[in-house]
Amino acid sequence: MATIRDGKIYYTPDELGYQDRGKLKWMGMMLSDHTEALKKLKQTDHTVQQITPKPQMSFYEISMIFKKSYDYQSPIRIQSNIINQSDHYEEIPCVVLGYKDDYIYLKKINGDIRKCQLEEIRHAECMEPMEWYNKQAYLSRPNHDFSDQ
Repeated sequence: MATIRDGKIYYTPDELGYQDRGKLKWMGMMLSDHTEALKKLKQTDHTVQQITPKPQMSFYEISMIFKKSYDYQSPIRIQSNIINQSDHYEEIPCVVLGYKDDYIYLKKINGDIRKCQLEEIRHAECMEPMEWYNKQAYLSRPNHDFSDQ
């Protein structure tokens, strides 16, 4: 809508039919260094580190390790049976807090509490307590956990 100020009629660019091209008009101002850096960033985003799946353990073996973790509050590492983009998640350091119904409650190294079912666990192993208390090494890694909980 045109406005009148000081005896003059003012139109907005939209009223005059101007269509903003958005980012297109700024692409010519990108330096070649920036575009090269963006290309490298895109390439590194597509490279996925292959995670070797640990051997599948029986429910009894996993249960015994979980019992030890629960009884002594000792840390363990688990690898889930859930596959993400055709690859397994990396191991999750945790302590078993308890269980209720069909769920096992785990405290991760960063303090988050997650629940899972025994069927979701592929492998479990005891972990050195010193690794658990040296949390900075684990907290700097990407956060992978059970996807829907």
